Amino acid sequence: MLLGAGGSGFAQAPPPGQSERELQAPLVLDDGKPTPGRAAEPAPSGWRALGSMLLVLGLAGGGLYAFKRWGAKRLPGSGGGRLVLEETLALGERRFVAILRADGEKFLIAMGPQGTNLLSRMDSGEAGGPGEFAEALDRQVDLVAPMPVREMEAMIRLEPQP
Repeated sequence: MLLGAGGSGFAQAPPPGQSERELQAPLVLDDGKPTPGRAAEPAPSGWRALGSMLLVLGLAGGGLYAFKRWGAKRLPGSGGGRLVLEETLALGERRFVAILRADGEKFLIAMGPQGTNLLSRMDSGEAGGPGEFAEALDRQVDLVAPMPVREMEAMIRLEPQP
């Protein structure tokens, strides 16, 4: 009895009207009529895709060439022309000896975990034979104790040391 009374208490939804049936119908856009302001597009072409790809690759290659030729020197950390590391010799784990050219003068420097030390100023002659590196090592400043930056700068400027 309760089931019969409870079941009749629920109202059924009325059947959908004409407008609801139109909204639920699938949307068909191709009605066969011409659309104003829209031209017919040509079929995709393999030649067009190949040409587009070649154009993009050409622009990328040209941009890379121009960047290497003219733009790389203007980036921070690119060095420039005043400071050049001419030669480096590895002495062991994280230890190097190098020839550094700054403003036309050459310096022999040692680099290691403790820092960078100026070993000697090299002759500015461009002969650069095999004896030049050995002679510079013989004229070393001090390999054992690190040199303060101010003393190194004074030595580079040829100022008298205190």
